Amino acid sequence: MYKLQCTNYKLCSRRRVSRKWSPYLYIVICTFYIVSLAGCASTQPESRTRDGLLGTVITLTLYDHAPDAVFGAMFDRIGAIEDEMSVNLADSEISAVNAAAGLKSVTVSDETFALLRAARDIAALSDGAFDPTVEPLVKLWGIGTPDAHVPLPEEIAAARALIGYRDLTLGEDNGVFLARENMGLDLGGIAKGYAGDEVLRVAREAGVQHAVLDLGGNIVVCGGRPDGKPWRIGLKNPEPGADGYFGVVSLFDGAVVTSGGYERYFIEDGVTYHHIFDPQTGYPADSGLKAVTIVDDNSTQADGLSTACFVLGLTRGMDLLGRIDGAEGVFVTDDNKVYVTPGLADRFEMTDGAYEFMQN
Repeated sequence: MYKLQCTNYKLCSRRRVSRKWSPYLYIVICTFYIVSLAGCASTQPESRTRDGLLGTVITLTLYDHAPDAVFGAMFDRIGAIEDEMSVNLADSEISAVNAAAGLKSVTVSDETFALLRAARDIAALSDGAFDPTVEPLVKLWGIGTPDAHVPLPEEIAAARALIGYRDLTLGEDNGVFLARENMGLDLGGIAKGYAGDEVLRVAREAGVQHAVLDLGGNIVVCGGRPDGKPWRIGLKNPEPGADGYFGVVSLFDGAVVTSGGYERYFIEDGVTYHHIFDPQTGYPADSGLKAVTIVDDNSTQADGLSTACFVLGLTRGMDLLGRIDGAEGVFVTDDNKVYVTPGLADRFEMTDGAYEFMQN
């Protein structure tokens, strides 16, 4: 069975960011809910929140009396990853690769190279359902920006012709080359997962034993609750505008990452268009799913797989997870049926009667 290999690297941030953090005792973020925390700890948790890194709200909660310096190191690590990998920063390594597409190879850092290799591996495993070269489609549709619109069919066809993970060459000495001009990398479907792995590493190296790390809905937990029980992570109701959660996943350590079309979308002529693209069609994925949640001890892998499975749909997504060691999933279909991979069944609990749990 396949298991993602992604080496961790230390990197100093070039960005100076404000240290105006807001404390929270309970975490309630757009994608997940940490449930049943009241009274669970003998020590009070400490939280810091920052808005803007990775284009989202990040809340880090530690249960080990960590000093501000630990929180600072964790946020700095996220900032460093964004500096190197964001397609929205003109001086990032990814932007440099994109600018040189079809012209020359660009040498990148060890960690950017390793993440690109991991992204290409997931692309190959999913037959391109997840594809790090999807940037031309993301740019064309503009979802999440004031310019969001439905492109013309010929524009979509032209963008699709520029997408293909097989045309991403990872060469010697960390050289990265895109085969054709106007191709582009976008690591938005995996970099936040990698940041989760790295923030967890920083926390553990500082001696943290119990933590809930929320990177804009990508959740990473470690050590279980201080009272010895597992963390209980509520999965948000994927109906647009809905509150509450439809189910709960329990785990001591690992990542919980969801992809769905209910957070970033626009409506044109009465039709809703979300931000997760199917590279085969050039349109937002229409796979019969509302949401997919991946549970894995590797946050990087979970992030990429959540996108891949959402695009693939229930049957092919389940098959993909069955070939990857340690990866489990929760699939919510358009008709509100919930399917869970066998390895997660004893750690998942339905909590909303509007959804039907389907036994495998």
